[in-house]
Amino acid sequence: MKNASPKVTLLEDYKKLPFTVESIELCFDLDDTNTVVTTTSNIHRSPAAIGEPLVLNGEELKLLEVLIDGRTLSEQEYQIDNSFLKILSPPVSFSLTVKTEINPKNNTSLDGLYKSGDIFCTQNEPEGFRRITYFFDRPDVMATFTTKIIADKKKYPVLLSNGNEVDKGDLANGRHFVVWHDPFPKPCYLYALVAGDLGSITDSFVTCSGRTIDLRIYCDKGNESKCVHSMRSLKKSMKWDEDVYGLEYDLDIFMIVAVDAFNFGAMENKGLNIFNTSCALADEKTATDDNFYRVEGVIAHEYFHNWTGNRVTCRDWFQLTLKEGLTVFRDQEFSADMNSRPVKRIEDVANLRATQFVEDAGPMAHPIKPKSYIEINNFYTTTIYEKGAEIIRMIHTLLGKDLFRKGIDKYFELYDGQAVTTEDFISAMEQASGKDLKAFSQWYHQSGTPDVYVNYRYFEEKKELVIDIKQKNSPTADQQEKKPLYFPFKIGLVDKTGNDVTLDEADSMLIVSKDKEQFILQGISEKPVLSINRNFSAPVKVHSSHTNDELMFLMAHDSDEFNRWDSAQELATRLMLLQLKENSLEVDAGYIQSFGKILKYDSLDYSFKALALTLPSEDTLAQRQDEIDFDGNHRVRKLFVLKLAETYYSDFLALYQQLSNVDGFDVDPVSMGRRRLRNVCLNYLCLTKNSEAINLCYRQFQDGTNMTDVFAALKILANIDVKERENALQQFYSKWSHDPLVMCKWFTVQSASTLEGALHVTKTLMSDPAFSITLPNIVRALLGGFIGNHVQFHAADGEGYQFIADCIVKLDKINPHVAARLATSFRKYNKLDKGRKVHLKAAMDKILALNDLTPHVYEVVSKCSQSDS
Repeated sequence: MKNASPKVTLLEDYKKLPFTVESIELCFDLDDTNTVVTTTSNIHRSPAAIGEPLVLNGEELKLLEVLIDGRTLSEQEYQIDNSFLKILSPPVSFSLTVKTEINPKNNTSLDGLYKSGDIFCTQNEPEGFRRITYFFDRPDVMATFTTKIIADKKKYPVLLSNGNEVDKGDLANGRHFVVWHDPFPKPCYLYALVAGDLGSITDSFVTCSGRTIDLRIYCDKGNESKCVHSMRSLKKSMKWDEDVYGLEYDLDIFMIVAVDAFNFGAMENKGLNIFNTSCALADEKTATDDNFYRVEGVIAHEYFHNWTGNRVTCRDWFQLTLKEGLTVFRDQEFSADMNSRPVKRIEDVANLRATQFVEDAGPMAHPIKPKSYIEINNFYTTTIYEKGAEIIRMIHTLLGKDLFRKGIDKYFELYDGQAVTTEDFISAMEQASGKDLKAFSQWYHQSGTPDVYVNYRYFEEKKELVIDIKQKNSPTADQQEKKPLYFPFKIGLVDKTGNDVTLDEADSMLIVSKDKEQFILQGISEKPVLSINRNFSAPVKVHSSHTNDELMFLMAHDSDEFNRWDSAQELATRLMLLQLKENSLEVDAGYIQSFGKILKYDSLDYSFKALALTLPSEDTLAQRQDEIDFDGNHRVRKLFVLKLAETYYSDFLALYQQLSNVDGFDVDPVSMGRRRLRNVCLNYLCLTKNSEAINLCYRQFQDGTNMTDVFAALKILANIDVKERENALQQFYSKWSHDPLVMCKWFTVQSASTLEGALHVTKTLMSDPAFSITLPNIVRALLGGFIGNHVQFHAADGEGYQFIADCIVKLDKINPHVAARLATSFRKYNKLDKGRKVHLKAAMDKILALNDLTPHVYEVVSKCSQSDS
């Protein structure tokens, strides 16, 4: 079928299913290429559905038999095609048995049941269950699941599924079985199965009511020691959820399985979470501090889903942010409590700006609750997740900690065991708090990032500060008409001595709801400097009337640490863009001086200081440009960092050496911050290409006792044309070529290198024995690294675009999900210069000309291609 008319799913077309499923029993007879799945469901038809056929979803299935109440149906009693099984005249209440055959080994899409190495595993969110058996593959159909797994005992001694283990035994011909039962009704997207010869670590957790929960983490044998951090993270997550939200785990056992081939970071299947190894395995030899940090956050995220996603789930996929936005907010708060709260906030906002703001400004813009989609997999986006979390955070800010907690309690009281909507969540918050949040709900339906313009004036005679705020909600690719949004806007006033002016709550948290508003603060004894959008209280783009001197003042004195960092970022961005515009070679002297004060300020948190010393990225500069100047952005940023490196070489060296005198390895916030700051210093030192600095870097690479330091040195060397570069890359490969996770790092540092020839290197590495196009982690590492290499991916000759387009075409036949993610790299099309647009349009047209293109890739590429029309 031609790709020009794909099926579009609309929110307005949602209809409640006229059938309910009380329970489902599944039996898997596992085989690499001929797995037989037998399912028996107890189904009831509503009175209003008399005469309606029963339509079940199904893809890539071989139907063996259909029975109702034990009777085999004739071919005249049902219809079947490549997407459904239709029972023509079903009874009112009946038992439906469907027997199918599937081929897990050839399932490279990694949806449904597939093989990851020697392990059988599943991924069913959002619509993978239809690749296992014919069923109602929608989240509002909730049933209890019982699973029997039969397999060769020697090859697959471990057989896992949802719930609690209720039976097991040996069978003839060296086979065995295990039966699992999950007593909690759930949709099929939360179903999971794993089978393999796995290693594991075990532990236990005693809940607040005194129940002992069996904890198990499974992995490939030999990786057990890398699961210890995950187990620690899991137990901390369980304790935090009890302490903060009063939520106790409900089953007798909680399991995690780490697999290499996985499209997502992890999946919250009830009681049996399946993780990408990149989000579960970590030890000091193979994982960086960023890896440790991510593992802790993802473990928490998936565990928290047990309540916000599993016990209460989505009515339909348009409600995806209901579970994801709320759970991201919860995992962000957990990570803030476990580590540095200001640093966590800065990192989250930096990520939001780098990814979600770009998404809002491009062809894939959509609200956190979209109205339509072609392929639901394409809507697992930073808008749904991270912007969704910011919406939850604004509700938390508006209500306060205590009322928000009451709202969460009310949410579970009303909807436990149900599939619900975002409106149900807002209603629970309103009922518990007594606050009207209807105006706020516009955030769920409107895409785009508001531009907020802030001017302030001080009137000495009246002792009055007047703040004028204007919000602008520009048209986006999906919506032309916009309304003003309602949001909390936290502010502070800093006096000339650097101290906060005391304000009451109403003055420190402004409520913005109109296109233009004016706020008057009285009793202000002297002219202050305004601190705006403290702690990033609203996900907006602030355009302030601050002078550069005022930004420098806030860098030094603002008590809100997020705004101290943000002021430094804003000042550096302004100056770099101005320098680019004026084609100047001189770096602002005042900025150099202010940077030096931060560098020499001893009392700052290590991680905060590392962030404050890191200049805005080339991507940040690009967001401020109507037509992106990739080469210019790279050049001006390089000029700035080199000037700072040369000016403060001795200070960076002294701080690097000071931070080096530590024995042992810990993953506490202080130790991680120390390593982070140390490696920032090393990077600045090496930018000078001073032989002393290069020697320091190479020595750190060779002698480093942890991957954080080793990889930081490798990444620095990969961007410098010195002999140590090739030596380090070869040594790293020789040591780690057997480990796919570590090799991801090796691939990325080369494809992302700013040295000339990254495209040729990337093409060559695709033939390396360590590269596998069927492993998403490896593909994302190599090709994602090149895509993030702005100057070379966006080279004026268009070869980078053509290369990625060819990769997308190849991957679309192997793993459409990964292919579509790569295609999002084209979303900057409408901000390219004329020449680059011609090249990228040609690359996209080549993809769209294919007749067998999947909806995953078609939706992304077609939207990007049309974004300039």
